[in-house]
Amino acid sequence: MTEEKKSEIIESESALAVQETEEKKTGLMRGAKDFFENTFATLKGKDLNQAVEEFSGEMTLVVEGMSEDLASLRQYADKTSAQLTITEEKMLRRDETRKGEIDELRDMQKQLIKRLDAADKRMADMDKAIKEAEKKPKKMGLGAILRQATWIAAIVCGAWVIVTLLKLIGK
Repeated sequence: MTEEKKSEIIESESALAVQETEEKKTGLMRGAKDFFENTFATLKGKDLNQAVEEFSGEMTLVVEGMSEDLASLRQYADKTSAQLTITEEKMLRRDETRKGEIDELRDMQKQLIKRLDAADKRMADMDKAIKEAEKKPKKMGLGAILRQATWIAAIVCGAWVIVTLLKLIGK
């Protein structure tokens, strides 16, 4: 077929389609039918093999693009998964380290509590000893005995001097 014959056939089919659409009801059905008729009318003007090849080529490009996108998404997912695994391992190590540190701090706390209890006990014992020492009479040491003896000697000497003066005056 020549191009002129094809264009005449397309025009006649278009005219028939226009007549049919005028006769049909308006609405959704009419719009759908018009869409399909227009779609097939444009395909009728082209060589069907050429249209299939164009469609296949375009779909191949689309599928290749989608495949590349999917591959990059898989790489990103793998990378993210690896990073997540590394992060989880780091967190587990930190948790174990912190758990060890917490255990050490608890042991130190227990030791400090024992020391404080011992210090409190010693303080209580010292308080008791001080109170008992305050209740007991004080023992006199050698220095205190000498001091008292000196005072007694001074009083005796002073009394002797006074008595001697009184005797001298009274005579």
